[in-house]
Amino acid sequence: MTNFTTILPVAALIAVLLFILKESIEWIRRHNADGRKKKALRLILARECERNHWSINSIRGVLETIKEKLTEEPPPTFRFIFPKSGKTLFRVVYPGDEMTEGSALAETYQDIFNKYLLDVATLDQTLYEDLQRACDAIAEVEHVRQSLIYYVNPEIEDDEELIDGFVEYGLSILDTSLPPI
Repeated sequence: MTNFTTILPVAALIAVLLFILKESIEWIRRHNADGRKKKALRLILARECERNHWSINSIRGVLETIKEKLTEEPPPTFRFIFPKSGKTLFRVVYPGDEMTEGSALAETYQDIFNKYLLDVATLDQTLYEDLQRACDAIAEVEHVRQSLIYYVNPEIEDDEELIDGFVEYGLSILDTSLPPI
C-alpha cells in the first residue's frame, strides 16, 4: 500500500510549481501585450499630433494673411464660407467684392487623444504627461480657431475692430502650443 504522507507533499509541491509556471507565463504574455499596446498607442498619437501640426500651420497661415493684408490701403475684408462639404473656407475680399485669395481652415483633432487618455495613463506615465500637454495645447489651438472664425464674422459689429489685436494674440498662442511630436 502506498504511503499518502509522501505523495501529498510531492503533489502539493508540483501544484505550487505549476501555479508559479502558469503565473510566470501569464506575466510574460501581459508584459508583451502591454509593450505592443504602448507601441501602437505611440503610433496612433503621433499621427494625431501630425494632423494637428497641419491644423496649426493652416490656422497660422490664415492669421499671417490677415496680418499682412491689414497693412494694405484700403484693407480688404475677410470672410469665412461654410459650404455643404463641411469645410471652413477663408476668403480675402477686396473692395468691389472681388475675391482673389483664400484657403481652407483646417480643423483640430482631439477625439483620439481623449479616447486613449485612460489607456495611456495605465501603461506609461511619461507618455501620459506628454499626452496631457498635447490635449491642453490642442484645446488652446481650438480656442484660437473658433475665435478667429468669430472675429472674422462677428455677431456684434463692433467686434470687427478687434481682429488686429486678435491676430497677434493668436499667433503668439500658436507659437507656444505646438503638440509634442
